[in-house]
Amino acid sequence: MPVRDGRDTVELIETQAVELTALREYLAAQNASLEQITKEFSVLEAAVAEERAAWTAEAEKLSKQNRRLSSPWSVGFFGGYDPFRDEAVCGVGVVYSVIRF
Repeated sequence: MPVRDGRDTVELIETQAVELTALREYLAAQNASLEQITKEFSVLEAAVAEERAAWTAEAEKLSKQNRRLSSPWSVGFFGGYDPFRDEAVCGVGVVYSVIRF
């Protein structure tokens, strides 16, 4: 093997070593980026889970309030005029709502 061919081979090996080092650095940077993105996704997933839990709790609260308000029975005040005794009357009692407005 001539000396020139040996020098070309060594030069080619050194060039490839530099390229491989650059590729390793690039891959390390990409790996760091992927790890950061993974951390951001985990934070985002935690925030979504927290928001979903808050939304579910609020929906349950509103559902309970809706059931309570949709009941036709309630305690209420009433008032009117008694024509037999010729006086105004008022009171507190259990009320059943026939018509809601």
